[in-house]
Amino acid sequence: MNGRRRGAVGRIAAESARLAFGAIRSQPLRSLLAIAGVVIGVVTVVLVTAVLAGVRSQVALLFREIGSDNVFAYHRSGDPYSPPAEAEAQRRPLDPALAPRIAALGNEIRDVAVQLLVPVLDGGRPLVVRGGGNESEQALVEGVSANFMEITDAELAAGRPFTPLEERVGARLAVVGANVAQALWGRGRATGRELRLGGVAFTVIGEVAPRQGAVFGENRQDNVIMIPLGTARRLYPEAEEAVFYIQAEPGRREAARAEVEAILRRLRDLGPGEPNDFHLSTSDQIIAQIDRLGARIGLVTAALAAVSLLIGGLGIANVMIIAVTERTREIGLRRALGARRGEVRRQFLLEAAILSLAGGAAGVVVASLLGLLLTLAAPGFAAVPPLWAVAGGLAAAAGTGL
Repeated sequence: MNGRRRGAVGRIAAESARLAFGAIRSQPLRSLLAIAGVVIGVVTVVLVTAVLAGVRSQVALLFREIGSDNVFAYHRSGDPYSPPAEAEAQRRPLDPALAPRIAALGNEIRDVAVQLLVPVLDGGRPLVVRGGGNESEQALVEGVSANFMEITDAELAAGRPFTPLEERVGARLAVVGANVAQALWGRGRATGRELRLGGVAFTVIGEVAPRQGAVFGENRQDNVIMIPLGTARRLYPEAEEAVFYIQAEPGRREAARAEVEAILRRLRDLGPGEPNDFHLSTSDQIIAQIDRLGARIGLVTAALAAVSLLIGGLGIANVMIIAVTERTREIGLRRALGARRGEVRRQFLLEAAILSLAGGAAGVVVASLLGLLLTLAAPGFAAVPPLWAVAGGLAAAAGTGL
């Protein structure tokens, strides 16, 4: 008995679906216009979600590359290459001479590396790097301590890093990023070559392998020319801004962070009631900031998508009202032949659901294609929609239609 009942329900559902598909096919242009809002809403949600997921994944990989046990210290918050916030503009930069003292005073600290940022302008003009008959104004120059590449897990494609002696004597040596090597010497090896920074000659002793982590397919470290810290301080006395990479003992990052804060406060003569005039961060904190920013962008995106879905819902409602009005005779005939009210209602609900699901599927396809184009435009960045975003977009589309 139950089997016959299920079979009858299945036949009724199949018949309702057949009628609904037939009605949609009879008015294709009207149906396409009805689902336009749904398509736009789903594209917005799925594409933005894909981009945010890709950015988060790449940022997480970037910071895992430079050491998940590291604590980063800088006199300001935010990106060192970005303009300072007004409240932090007058802060004193960190003195590179403090690095060995921090390492000596901290029980939870294994080592401290220094990255000194050389200004990109030399006498008001861009700092140009030349080598192999080519030149570039896009390279970033940084003075680094001899332990920098070890602490940041920088993998060398060729050559070697600086030695502590070369750092102390100010040797004119350089380790170049993958993009710099490609721009100056193409596919040829960079090690053993000579490059010039503002007319000063350096011998390239190492080439860093391309970094995996990136933002929109670009890792800034691939564009860096690293020179010994002592050399940078001698040649570029105007370079003051330093970032400390503090390597904690395994599994002791938070304890090391608390130690660094106490040590820096003491070394920078801060009183008990004075706020920190420096900023400490870890990879987890930076990823959490990305997540918070992504959540805000997601809320705005959801609001815009809701407007599009509302417009799409109104379009579908308008189509269904017209469909019911145009098919009053058909409905009356079906009722006269024994069709129940629920069966007639089911047919129109299925028609609305099919319309909206078609719009949702089209939106997912369009968003995936746009994500693919973005991935091709920025190699290394994957704008792939998460499965939950696809399922959520289709569910929202179906709910809008119903």
